[in-house]
Formats: sequence, C-alpha cells, structure tokens
Amino acid sequence: MAHQAVKPYSFLMYILAIIAFFFLGLMYAGMIDAGKGQMLAGGAIVFGYGVLGAFIGLILSLILALKSSRSVILKLNIVLALVIIALFAYFRMKYQQRQEEKLKHELPKKEQPTKPTSHISDVGISQPIAMHFGSPRARQVEPIMGLGMFTPNLHSNKSFYFYGDLTLGKSVQEHTPIDSITFRQREYGGFDIATAPPWLVPDHLKLDYDMLYFKITSVGHDFIEVVVNITNNQTAYVDRYAGTLSYWPDFLLQVNSVEFIDPTTQKVYERSFKKSGVVTTTFSVMKPKKIAHHWMLVELLNDNFEIVGKGWIQWKNEEKLLIRYSLLS
Repeated sequence: MAHQAVKPYSFLMYILAIIAFFFLGLMYAGMIDAGKGQMLAGGAIVFGYGVLGAFIGLILSLILALKSSRSVILKLNIVLALVIIALFAYFRMKYQQRQEEKLKHELPKKEQPTKPTSHISDVGISQPIAMHFGSPRARQVEPIMGLGMFTPNLHSNKSFYFYGDLTLGKSVQEHTPIDSITFRQREYGGFDIATAPPWLVPDHLKLDYDMLYFKITSVGHDFIEVVVNITNNQTAYVDRYAGTLSYWPDFLLQVNSVEFIDPTTQKVYERSFKKSGVVTTTFSVMKPKKIAHHWMLVELLNDNFEIVGKGWIQWKNEEKLLIRYSLLS
C-alpha cells in the first residue's frame, strides 16, 4: 500500500498529525512543568516539546499511511481533526484563565480609596501625599539622604507595585506584591491616583505635572529600595524597570533651582573648594548647571531671572544634602 502515502488524504493526515501532536507536546510540557523556573528559556523549552511532538506525529502518520487502507486513513483524519478542535478549545480555556488571573493580580491587595490630587499645593516643591488625605503628618525621624530619586512610569503602568522582603536570585515576577498604587487617566490628559496604601507618603507628589518621586536608599539588579513614608523612613522595594532611576546629580540637574539650607553660613565660591574666593554678586536664584563630586556649578539669577554671575556651591557632605531644591519655577 505504498501508493497510499502519496494520496491527498494521506497528505491531509500528515498535516493534521503534525498539528495535533504539536499541541499534545505542549500539553505534556505543561503537565510536567517543563519550563518552570527556567526564566526566559522556559518558553523555548515548552516550544521544543511541541516540535518534538509534531515530529513524532509525522513519523507515526507516515507509518500508518504505508500500512493502512484508504477507509482507515479517512477515519484517522476525522479523529485527528476532532483532537485538534478539542486541544484548541483546551488551550483557549487555559489562556482565558491566565488572563483572569492576571487581571486579579492587577488589583492591589489592600485597596484604599484616596482623595483627588487636584488640590495639591502649587508651590515648587509639592507636598507629601498625606497632606491631601487629611491632617498633616509630622516627620518623626531625620530624613535619609539616599542615592537619588525614583519616579514610576505613569504612562506605561496603570498599577505600581510595592514588594516586601526579597528572595535574592528570584525575578520580580517570582515575588508577590504587598501593595500598590493604581492610577486613572483624567478626561483631558494626565493622571490621578485611584487607590493607594494608607502608609504612603512619598517625597513629592504633584500629578498635574506628572510628578511622583520616591527617595532611593539602595539599588539592585531587579529591585530598588525606596522611602515610601518620609515621616518615619519606612521603605519598600519596587521594580527597577517600572520607572526611572535618577541618582542625585541627574536629578538635581533637572530641577528648576536650588537654595541654601543655611544662607548665613553657606557661600558661593569662585572654584570648587572652600579656600577659593567667595562670589559677592547679589542674586536671587541659583540654577544648577554642572556637578562634580560634592560641588555644584550654578548660574546666579536676579529677580528678573537674568544671569548675573556663576559660582560653585557645596551641595552635600557625606551625610546629608546641604541644599533645598525646587522642582518647578
């Protein structure tokens, strides 16, 4: 019956067998968790099982085409078609289940309704989020200087997750969030906070300017540790790639202006060391232009925002920032 192998119904059987056994290979890989814990290689491993199944299906169909009659092959085609339909339905159901699980995880574990952020102060440095959720919360501890600032990507993520204790070596996807912020888009552009943890008091919140900043205390390959409550220096971990990391030099070069914490003792110098001459030009605003270690080159502006000079200021020591900054004009 070698001639059966080249008949159209035999070629149809080859195709149906390849498809059916490919799906069976994928199913078997899922049953034995073939790709579990393999990170990016997991998908390739599961796909490999599908390819192996398709090859086995082709070999079996060739053998059956050589040894079976026309009526048997036609019946097998019907069986294979039904198997493909059943497997397609099975994988579609699994896909829908995964989508439902994903939607569940999108919801924060402890949703807390928040008040609208539309009444945020219009001053250059925005107020802590707690200022808009009731009475102000006084700072209980000294602020942490940290490494810089982290801002979530509001345009890409409707939810921004916080994580607790980490297991080193595991990816972000292998950790379960402890809480989250969810965002909603305004009718005419921009974002508001829809839900947030009750303990959330970030360094800066001014969403009408897309500003939400957390101070960074440590940086890892996949996670960044940030201060989530500036009143008590409570920290949590966030996905490093869910936003933008700006170390202090990068961040400060983006702000509108800086000022001394203690103008009576702090001075503008002609060069980046304290034994150089002191700049005596009268000015109102200092605008960052360059940073070199502990020193910052600033442009000096008058009340009309005209440049009247430049000089160097010490912006930090080993323990703390020596300046305040304004994010807006």
